[in-house]
Amino acid sequence: MRSPELLVPAGEKDSFVAAVQNGADAVYLGLESFNARRGAVNFSEADLAWAADYAHLRGVRVYLTANVLVLPDEMPSALELVDRAWLLGVDAVIVQDLGLLSVVHDRLPDVRLHASTQVGAHNTPTIEVLADAGASRVTLARETSLDEIEALCGSTSVEIESFVHGSLCVCYSGQCLMSSLIGGRSANRGTCAQPCRMPYRLLDEQGDTIETPGRYLLSPKDLAGVELLPELVRTGVAALKIEGRMKAPEYVALVTGVYRRALDRAVADPEAFQVTETERDTLEEAFSRGFTQGYLAGVDDERLMSLSRPNNRGVPVGRVTAAGAREAEVSLDRALDADDRIEFWTSAGRFSQTAAGLSVAGRKVHSAPVGETVRVETERAVRSGDRVFRVANARLLEAARRTFAGRHDSRRMPTDVKVVVRRGAPLLIEMEAGGRRSDARGADIEDARTRAVTADEIVEHVGRMGGSAYEPVAWDIELDSGVGVRFSELHDTRRRALEALDAVRLEAYRERSPRGPELRAPSGGPASRGGVELVVSVPDEDSAAACLAAGADRVLVACDEGLLSGSAGGVVPLLPRVVHDAELSGVLECAGDTAAVSGNLGVTRVLARDGCAFEADWPLGITNPWTAIRFAREGAGFIWASPELNAGQLSALAKGSPIPVGTVVFGRQELMVTEHCMLQSAGPCDRSCASCARRERRWFLEDEKGYRFPVVSDARGRSHILNSRTLDLSAALGEVLATGVAAIRVDVRLAEHDPAKVTAHFRSLLNAALEGVAGAAARGTPSDAGGLRIATDPTGGHFFRGVR
Repeated sequence: MRSPELLVPAGEKDSFVAAVQNGADAVYLGLESFNARRGAVNFSEADLAWAADYAHLRGVRVYLTANVLVLPDEMPSALELVDRAWLLGVDAVIVQDLGLLSVVHDRLPDVRLHASTQVGAHNTPTIEVLADAGASRVTLARETSLDEIEALCGSTSVEIESFVHGSLCVCYSGQCLMSSLIGGRSANRGTCAQPCRMPYRLLDEQGDTIETPGRYLLSPKDLAGVELLPELVRTGVAALKIEGRMKAPEYVALVTGVYRRALDRAVADPEAFQVTETERDTLEEAFSRGFTQGYLAGVDDERLMSLSRPNNRGVPVGRVTAAGAREAEVSLDRALDADDRIEFWTSAGRFSQTAAGLSVAGRKVHSAPVGETVRVETERAVRSGDRVFRVANARLLEAARRTFAGRHDSRRMPTDVKVVVRRGAPLLIEMEAGGRRSDARGADIEDARTRAVTADEIVEHVGRMGGSAYEPVAWDIELDSGVGVRFSELHDTRRRALEALDAVRLEAYRERSPRGPELRAPSGGPASRGGVELVVSVPDEDSAAACLAAGADRVLVACDEGLLSGSAGGVVPLLPRVVHDAELSGVLECAGDTAAVSGNLGVTRVLARDGCAFEADWPLGITNPWTAIRFAREGAGFIWASPELNAGQLSALAKGSPIPVGTVVFGRQELMVTEHCMLQSAGPCDRSCASCARRERRWFLEDEKGYRFPVVSDARGRSHILNSRTLDLSAALGEVLATGVAAIRVDVRLAEHDPAKVTAHFRSLLNAALEGVAGAAARGTPSDAGGLRIATDPTGGHFFRGVR
C-alpha cells in the first residue's frame, strides 16, 4: 500500500526541528498573521526561509497556514503574504477563505493550495467546489468516518487529508462563533479563547440543574487514530495530520515518533499491525485528555467526551495508601522518578507538584519501580484512596529534547561520495544525494613530500559531514600511489562540494521570483432587488404564513427533509449547514426546483447544477467581496454576510459584491453545531433522534457567570447551541441600512416570542427607516413590540466592535 504523508505541526523553531527529526514527511506552520493559531510563537519570514531550507535538504515539505477568514481590507496583504512565502520556499499554502483561495489561484497560479479543515468539507460536492476554486488537496472535517473518507477519496482526483491525532473541537471547524460572540476572539481569525473547555451546567426548561457525568459538557477527548492506521491507509487518504501547533516541542517529538514508526509498520504489514504498549504509554504521557477514535470509528456519544476535566490528565501511577501531615504513601502502578510531575486527585480538587522527597523504606531514592510503595512529600493535604497521576515524565521529556536540541541529525540524506586524487590533476570531490549531483575541485595533486595519503584518511576527512544534511553511505576513491594532499585541502573542497550540493538541491526554490500581483477592491453590482427586504427565519410553515401576513417580504422555513407544502409565494426552504453525502438527497428534496437558502458549500453546488436558485447563507463565512465574487460564479443570486463583520466591513462587502448582500439583525445567533448530541448528558440514549422526547423540551447550558445558552438538538441528533443574549440591531437599523445591504433578516426560529408580532414590529421599523423618519438612524432603546420586550438582554453582536 502507498504510505500517506505524515503531516506534523510546528508552532516555533524547536517544534519544527522536532517534527523533522522524528519522521515527519511534511510540516505545517504559520507566520505572524493570517493563521488560525495566532497564540503560538509562530515564524518570522527569516525563520520561514531557514525552515524551508532545513526541511528541503532533508526531503521534508513545508506548508504555510493562511487558514482564517479574510476581512475586506486585508485581501491585498494576504495575497502579498502568500507571494512572499512562496518565494521563501513553502510547498503549499493551507487556506480557509474561499475568496483568498480563488484570488491566489487566479493571480499566483504556481502556488499549490490546500483547503483547510476550517472549510468543514464533509461531502463530495464540497470537494468539487474547492477543486474548481484551485485546491489540490482538501483536509476533511473531523466529523467524517472511515467509510466516508474512503468514499470521498474514491470520488475525486484531489488529494484528501484527514486528522489522525490531537485535540478535537466539539463544533464543526469553521462554524464556531462561541468564542467570537462571547468575547470577540474569533476561532475563524486564530484567536479562539476555547470556551468549550470551560465548565457548564445542563438545565431543563424549568431551570433545574440536571445531573451529568461531569461539568465539562463541551470538552471532547483527544483524537488518537493510531490503532486505525491500516484502515486509514486503505481508504486511499493522501495525508494524515497531527494537530498541535500550540503544543510544546517535546509533544511534537514524542507523538511524531510514535506515528512514524506505527505508520511504517501499518504500510509494510497491515495484517500483523499492532500498537505496542510503549507507544500507547508515550502518546498518553505526551498529552492526553483521554483518547478516543472519535468520528473515524463512528464514536459520537458520551465516549467522545472528556466530561470530568478539560486538560491533560496524564497517566495513573498509583493510589495513596496512607497520608500524614504533608506526606503520603503511594502504591505504584508505574515506575516513578523524583523529577516527574504528579497530580493528586482529592475530594477537595486536584493539585500538581514534583515527586520531590521520594523515599522507599526511609531511604531517599531518585526512582522507584512499579509495585513499590513510596513516600512522597506533598504540598497539600491528601487522603488514603486518592488517585495519583503523572502529568510530566521527566525521562521521556529529556529523551524527546535530545532529538531536537542535540547535535544528532537523524534525517541526513544518504550520500554517494567520489574522490579523485590523481597526480597532476586537481583534487575532485563529487557527491550525489536525493537524485542530484555536485562537485568541487581543489589544488593540483603532487607527489607526497613526507607521507603519502591513504584511502582511509580520505574517507575519514572527507566524511566529516556533521552539521550538514548529508551522511556518506558509499565511497568511490580513485587514488594514485605516492601522492599527498593536505587535510585542510580535503576539508575545504568537501565544504564547497556540500555547499554546491545544497545549491543544486534547492535550485527549484531559488528560481522562484516574486509576482507582486496588484489587487484592487472590486466594484460591486446591483445593490438590491429593488428596495430593502424584510426576511424572517421561522421554524415551521404555520409561522411562515403568519409572518408573511405581518409584513415579511420572504420567509425562510427550516427544512431538513421533504418538500415544503407552501414553497411558493415568498416561502423559501432554509437548508441545514451540515449535510453528509448520505443525507444529500433528503435535504435536496426540501429545495424542490425553485429556490433555497444554504449554508453548506456542497449543497450550493448541487442546487446550481439542478437549476435551483439559491442564496449563500452566513455559515459559509462570506467576509469579503472576493468571496462574494466566487459565490456569484457558483450561481448564487444573494448572499448573507458573516455575523463577524462590523459596520464598516459589512459596507465594504456590500459595495464590492456583484450580488445583493443581506445581514441578520435580530435573533438568537447560533454559536455551535455539533455532531455530538448534548442531551445525551441527561441520561441513557436509545439513539432514536427523530422521535426523541427530550428534543421537545427546552434545554440550556449555563456557564460560571450564569449566562444560559439554549441547546436545540435536531432530528439527526446534532446539537445547535445558541447565544445566551439575543442579537438586536433594531435601535441601529438606520446604520445597518447605511451599509448598503439589500435585506435584513429576523430569526425567530427559537419561537421565544410571537413570530408575527416580531415581524410586524420590524416591518414598522424598516418602513420608518426607509422613509427617513427622524431618529431612525440613531442608536436608542432596543426592540419593544407593542409593549412586548423582545430582547431583555440584547447584544449588538459584532456590528459595532468587530472581531480580533
